[in-house]
Amino acid sequence: MTPIHQEELSRLKRLYRESEAGHGHVVLVNGGLGVGKTDLLRDFCKDASDCGALVMRASGSRAEQMMRAGVLEQLVHSTELPAAVAIQLEALMRAEVLRDPADTADIGGMRRDEAQALHRLSGLLLERAEERPLVIAVDDIQFADSTSLNFLLWLQRRMESARVLVILTEWERPQCVPAKFHAELNRFGHQWIHLVPLGVDRVAGVLAAALDGPVPHRMAQDYHRASGGNAVLLKALLEDRRDGFADTEDTAEQEPPTGPAFARAVLSCLHAWDTDLLRVAQTLVLLGGEATPARMGQLLGLESRSVTQALDVLTDAGLLQAGRLRSRAAESVVLGSLLPAEHTRLRLHAAELLYERGAASDLVAGHLIAADRMAGAWSTAILREAAEKALADDSAVLAVRYLKLALGAESDEHERASTVETLVRAHWRLNPAAAMVHFGELEQAMQDGRLAGPELVTLIRQALWQGETAVAEKALALVRAPENQVDLKTRAAVRLAALWIHGPSTQLDLAEPEPRSEDPWTRAAGALADVWTQGSSEAATASAEHILQSCQLGDNTVEALATALIALGHGAKADKAATVCEDLIEEAGRRSAPTWEALLRSVRADIALRRGELTTAVAHADGALATLPPESWGVLIGYPLAVLVRSNTALGRYEAAARALRYVLPDALFGTVLGLRYLHARGRYHLATDQVLASLNDFETCVGMQRHWNLDLTALMPVRIDLAEANLRLGRRRTAHQLARQQLERCKPDDKGARGRALRVLAGCSELAQRQRLLADSADCLEAAGERFEHACALAELSQVYQELGEFERARETSRRATQETKACQSAPIPTQRRRDRTAEDAVPAAEQAGDADRAPMLSQAERKVAMLAALGHTNRAIGRRLFITVSTVEQHLTRVYRKLGVNGRTDLPAGLAMVGVPEPVADAEAYLL
Repeated sequence: MTPIHQEELSRLKRLYRESEAGHGHVVLVNGGLGVGKTDLLRDFCKDASDCGALVMRASGSRAEQMMRAGVLEQLVHSTELPAAVAIQLEALMRAEVLRDPADTADIGGMRRDEAQALHRLSGLLLERAEERPLVIAVDDIQFADSTSLNFLLWLQRRMESARVLVILTEWERPQCVPAKFHAELNRFGHQWIHLVPLGVDRVAGVLAAALDGPVPHRMAQDYHRASGGNAVLLKALLEDRRDGFADTEDTAEQEPPTGPAFARAVLSCLHAWDTDLLRVAQTLVLLGGEATPARMGQLLGLESRSVTQALDVLTDAGLLQAGRLRSRAAESVVLGSLLPAEHTRLRLHAAELLYERGAASDLVAGHLIAADRMAGAWSTAILREAAEKALADDSAVLAVRYLKLALGAESDEHERASTVETLVRAHWRLNPAAAMVHFGELEQAMQDGRLAGPELVTLIRQALWQGETAVAEKALALVRAPENQVDLKTRAAVRLAALWIHGPSTQLDLAEPEPRSEDPWTRAAGALADVWTQGSSEAATASAEHILQSCQLGDNTVEALATALIALGHGAKADKAATVCEDLIEEAGRRSAPTWEALLRSVRADIALRRGELTTAVAHADGALATLPPESWGVLIGYPLAVLVRSNTALGRYEAAARALRYVLPDALFGTVLGLRYLHARGRYHLATDQVLASLNDFETCVGMQRHWNLDLTALMPVRIDLAEANLRLGRRRTAHQLARQQLERCKPDDKGARGRALRVLAGCSELAQRQRLLADSADCLEAAGERFEHACALAELSQVYQELGEFERARETSRRATQETKACQSAPIPTQRRRDRTAEDAVPAAEQAGDADRAPMLSQAERKVAMLAALGHTNRAIGRRLFITVSTVEQHLTRVYRKLGVNGRTDLPAGLAMVGVPEPVADAEAYLL
């Protein structure tokens, strides 16, 4: 690798050439921690040795600082000297005068015999320099013993005209090297090289040299930011890059990728000076934003001044920026250097220190979590307070960690109940299955009277989620009790949560015991409850908008918001409901609340299904089921599954619908409104796949359950229409007619959707003359209701009626409208011919049978084949070759087809074929023709 300090290296080479010419120099290289002093010295010594110099190297060490002549001994043994010289130097080194442990002579304060010994030693080296240039290099001179320092000073005074270059490196730190040594050094003059952290431009140069080409300025900034210009760290980053720890593509990352070289370099810098430096760095990372010299000193048992000095050293070295380590990687390395026991001790000590000074609960709790220990009796309250703050900040995962630690040490039963309730709330937001682990303990706390009013709301949600009706009823009664002081808004939100799952069911007592309240929330809840049985109304729409405007998304409001969205989606403001729902889904995702997101995606899927946006409905229902695992849904899994089955069925994706029906469901689901919706969707699937008896069973079960609960969900789920359609498919026209009439009688005038579907089924039971009027009214109602798929079905059947009546132009126009609606829904082709198998029970007069028979003009097998190939774009000649008939025969077939379908030419064939139930001529036609 190219030397980092290229300019300084060039200067040392120039001084070497001067020394080689007989002008000896002493060079003092100083600088902060990790600026590259050692690397510079090593690079120069290598070059000098290659040039023929005799290089003698030594390095000061804190451990050997008290050893007399320790550095001098290293110099003697650092190179291959001639045997005679080596023997003389060794004898001098072993001289008693240099080894006397009682000798405490300071710099410059030598005895006569010691001075004579140093004189002879320097003389020998100067003699060697006459034969060969001599380089003496001492790294970390601040750790050199006094005898070695005296020797260097002695040599300096005699080398002015000698071929000697002495290079010394020292720390840039006060009181590192004895002041007298510096004073003596200055008396005779020396060169000085000061190393500082590299700037961005020099970092760019180092990168360019290492990577063999220019680098983007942004990349240089990233590496400068990560290293602080510290040469040691920069070199380590490049080493990690070379070893494959960095991406091959240069990106705008804040921190370059790091590896083991960087970790070693950080620890090397911190270990190089003294133990306090590493301890200060560890404590700095530990305390984070709460670190001050006073707090760090108290934690470490050091004076604030000492801590400040250490911080200054780290800052000058480029390791710190604005009082923090420059990179997350460096912080990780520093924390990793702590032994587990020491880490725990420091964390607990830090928690106590911050708690005593009134620091924020989350700061104190963070240290407790890191220690995985409680620091005292006060810890529980701090952890719970921090958990509530974390939930408010949408950090439910962190809240769970706080509460788990608190729960492990909780002893007071009332406090434990509160801790469990908060933990359940945090778990529920992330994964309701994890919350259910604590359901039994929460229920027991309610039985023992250890849950306060607001805490009961959490229990109610869990009970509703799992279908635990008895527990929910008891908790609801307690919520209403005056002594629990639950505000009306919370009570209304709870009621809406229960209504969403159970509807206004007699199996769950949802009635408000007090007189009709003037509270807007209570009125809103009552109005929305009516949607289940009476459909949308102005009051329900106004209440839904009131809730959406005044309610923030949260644990206690998500069901209320969902109920309001459903009410709005079933009214005249479905577009607004879809927009608001998508905004709430985005907010739930941004706030890291999978449970909220899953519920709202289910609602959005329901709204899309209602509007006939089938692919959108499938996408959101699939998204909801992917957001939470199946075991987390409880009884609510019936909601997205019902929408998914109905949407895929309408799209003709029967295998996808069948997969959705294979989910394992909780038994409690079928005691809820969501269970009814699931059975209804399953019945629609069975009907679409010609499993008519199975669909009849599902629909009759839905009707029976509503009758048992004394509940009529006509507006939400007009199941009698589907029951009528199933009977019609079985040929039971009278039963179907009766059910359709019953449904019409139950429909409110403004419930256009249910009314339109009932009219369509009634048309299927009626004579041809009546069928046209009924289907026209059905199409108008369904269009007004915004139910595009059902509207397409009504138009397709109306087109067939026009065809049977001979009104071919109106048939074509209506068929085109049906096709447009079908494409908008991306649904499967709408079947226009219904099975009407008669049973003896429903036998009718022959005249009625004739009027009821399918009257679409029938194409012969040959005509169908010719028509389908023509619709696919084949020429008459190609059709003749394909079917082995003459071109004249093809023309005759097409003439008859045009007359029967009432179309003008080939371009109208697809629509005309659709009117008589022929599959759309695409790839399937090839199989059909074979």
